[in-house]
Amino acid sequence: MFKLRKLKAQDFQLISDKVPATLQSIEYKCQIINNILNINLSQTFISKSINEYSQTVYFFPIEEGVCLESFEAKYDQKTIKGIVKDKTEAKKEYHQNKNQGNFVSYAQTQTIKDQDYCKILLGNLPPNKHVEITLVFTQQLSSMLNKYFIANIPLIYCEDEVSAKLGKNALTLDLFCTGKISYAESRGYPVEKIMIDDNTARFNLSHALLQKDIDFQLIFSYEGMFDPQVILGSSKIFHQDSVKSAILPVSHSAMVSFVPNFNEEITKEIDDTIRAAINNGDNILSDEFQQKLNQELVDHLNSSRSEFIFLLDRSGSMSGQPIDRACQALTLFLKSLPTDSYFNVISFGSSFKLLFPQSEKYNSQSLEKAISNISKYKADLGGTEIYKPLKNVFVQNKIQGYNKQVFLLTDGEVDSPEQVISLIRKNNKFSRVHSIGFGSGADQYLINQSAIAGKGISKIVDLKCDLSEVIINMLSMCITPTFDDFSIMYDKSVFESTYPSSTNFPCVFKDEIINIHFFFKPLVDLASLTDEQKRIQIEYYDSRKKQKIQKEIKLEMQDSFTCNPQLQQSVFKIGKQLYLNENLSLQNDNSQQLVQQAIDYQLLTQRTALICVIETLNDEQKIMFENISHNKTYENSRFEKDDLDSQDDDEEEEDKDFSQMKIMKKCKVRDMNQKLSSSIKYLPKNKIQSPSFNTSQHIQHYEDQSFKSISKPQSAIDQASSLLDEVEPRRRAMKKSKQMNSLEENSCESEQKNQFVNNLKNIESGSDESSSESESVSECRKFAFQSSTQQNKKEKKTKSKELKDDEKCKRVDQNKQQNITLPKLQYQTTHSLLKLEDLLNLVNSEGIWQFDENLITKLSQIDLTKVKQLTTSFATCDAFMTLFILVILENKYGQEKSKWILISKKSLSFIKSQIKEEGDFNQLKLQIQQLLQI
Repeated sequence: MFKLRKLKAQDFQLISDKVPATLQSIEYKCQIINNILNINLSQTFISKSINEYSQTVYFFPIEEGVCLESFEAKYDQKTIKGIVKDKTEAKKEYHQNKNQGNFVSYAQTQTIKDQDYCKILLGNLPPNKHVEITLVFTQQLSSMLNKYFIANIPLIYCEDEVSAKLGKNALTLDLFCTGKISYAESRGYPVEKIMIDDNTARFNLSHALLQKDIDFQLIFSYEGMFDPQVILGSSKIFHQDSVKSAILPVSHSAMVSFVPNFNEEITKEIDDTIRAAINNGDNILSDEFQQKLNQELVDHLNSSRSEFIFLLDRSGSMSGQPIDRACQALTLFLKSLPTDSYFNVISFGSSFKLLFPQSEKYNSQSLEKAISNISKYKADLGGTEIYKPLKNVFVQNKIQGYNKQVFLLTDGEVDSPEQVISLIRKNNKFSRVHSIGFGSGADQYLINQSAIAGKGISKIVDLKCDLSEVIINMLSMCITPTFDDFSIMYDKSVFESTYPSSTNFPCVFKDEIINIHFFFKPLVDLASLTDEQKRIQIEYYDSRKKQKIQKEIKLEMQDSFTCNPQLQQSVFKIGKQLYLNENLSLQNDNSQQLVQQAIDYQLLTQRTALICVIETLNDEQKIMFENISHNKTYENSRFEKDDLDSQDDDEEEEDKDFSQMKIMKKCKVRDMNQKLSSSIKYLPKNKIQSPSFNTSQHIQHYEDQSFKSISKPQSAIDQASSLLDEVEPRRRAMKKSKQMNSLEENSCESEQKNQFVNNLKNIESGSDESSSESESVSECRKFAFQSSTQQNKKEKKTKSKELKDDEKCKRVDQNKQQNITLPKLQYQTTHSLLKLEDLLNLVNSEGIWQFDENLITKLSQIDLTKVKQLTTSFATCDAFMTLFILVILENKYGQEKSKWILISKKSLSFIKSQIKEEGDFNQLKLQIQQLLQI
């Protein structure tokens, strides 16, 4: 399942009008070779200041696995290359040059909230000067539906509109594939496309740089993309001494890559659907579109091999309706699992409990036992502690041949979300973590970040939503075939290591590409290697084909790659960057050796940074520098200032202040959320959902603003807090009254409702136009009293209607007892007596409903003798019964099909396997529909 991280426009720009540096022009030169994307980005900054030296900071967002290949600054006809050093040394050198007045730049990678950044500082930017910064990024591309490559280009819009309109900006993208390009289209902007030949296309989208919507993707495929490709990589070892650097050895690598063809049988259907959606302007990367494809077109139920573990929050805050809804959704979740699965449920609060000591094989017996225990669950486990139960999931031994799919559902917060996220990230090789925040109290940072770290998907849902539908939709997107149990064999006298590790190769899920980097030992002469030494053997288990697959690959590069040294350097650096990132995060004893490798190959990691001394001041310039202002710092980011003078550059230290600010903000927002929620809970439901009164958006706006200025004077939200504190006693008195209790389901005249909402909004916003507190509360009471009067009238009508419905039901039962034949329309009446949940509770783990004449009679008035005739077309009566139920579900509960879509897929597989040779599925289904008079 493809999940694209959404970037925001403010992640890129120098947004303050006081910033002395303006982004004057931008030039992109992008190149894609098969699945390698190279972005050459040049940005020209011009100083608006007349006499002020300043430090400017900006953040450039990058995706996971992106490699910064080079950094150059062009200034006064000179080009200066940035140098990667140990982070401590680079920071020290930056401060020394900055204090001396030298124009210097510094860069490091940094993670803030849910986004990785390349943080760049321009220290002592001289007045009335311009500088051009050129960054070269490289990355491996992602896949969608194991059918298309997705190239995401993070666009930067130009602040200087005059320069932009004069055409100083440019963006070109060249696509080169080793096979014939079968499809290549953009999403996000209309672009000019030129097909140079069958293998090459050029795209021009310079006008996109005038826009502030940065969402642009190129979607393409080519012939042969499922066959293994080999690209040799190479890179010189860096040394600051140019003479020594020229004679130092060259390191070599080889990248083997191919796309698993998981959707081979439906490739044409997918092509037609994707192309039709793009032509229609649909967002094919959205959750909604992906969900629709996975439900209606892609069926991996029979090729999935996973251990499903559900982490259920049973803390005290889940008591009442939340825990009931969660258990109901969990029951449906278990009934919808693929047949070849293991499963377990871990419920948690202050402590945690396992449904089974170890995950059990999924079958009807284990399913029945699980549902019986889940029906007894209560919200009785105290607080919310996620780390320990999650750790228990990961320490359990992996079941051979089965990956782990973890679903986390919680309505609260934890004290150390970063610790939970780090745990998930360290264990994502064989596991996927999907998270659901249930209610407004759920920690959005924890929910979103845990899914990103776990390479899964996340949802934040309202307490009033249909949780069953949400969970089944998530499950349908997460069911996947896999390549597992990898074994990689190669000549260990030639290669020193691989990434990923050949002894701990991760499980490959759908929408993932197999990329293996082999690193040659130093001083190995590639030209002298024998064919046997170049041979690589890869073996893995394919869950779709249900067998072991062996591939033998010879490490010889295609001719089209041999004349591209830039590509070979990119391939080597990408592989080494991924290798270093993973191993440095483990903090092993050889970390210093890894840091030295990062310096040797000039790679930014958590332990290295880049320094670029652009200009050193002469004596005259130093005097000028000392006599003017140069102490101001401006940032383009909405995040809090990260002062390198007073803060350690270690990753944990960098995030400390941000985390503390986040916790303080959470507490304040949570308190406000509780007060505002308790005040608006008496509003009619249609008013709560109205865009004109969206408290959650107001709270979110406050959260965003808190990053910009955490120390501003008392804000509107603080005024609202103090006002609400003063009217709190009166609100509690109102809550006790019968009038307010009945207000939740009430409707009244629009003028009265608007007056009430306006009063409450004025209290929330602290508006000067609002009347006094007593007047607002008085209006609330008046509204409540009038509304409750109308509610009493409605209740009388409802009770009268319920009595009539009961009488109808009694007449139906009497007719059954007297064997009276009912007319056609009576089918609908008797059918509606059985709820969807009742029908789904009767299905077993294989999607089978057992034959039951009493249930058939209850659901319809069809002739049982005709039923017996139809059953002869099936190998078992259960197959007829299962098709019979599916027909009823489609007719009565078609609008809720997303709830039972996975069950129906299992059911259809069983039915079709049970139809006798002379039978036809469509014909049998039609006969049942005729018997039911549908």
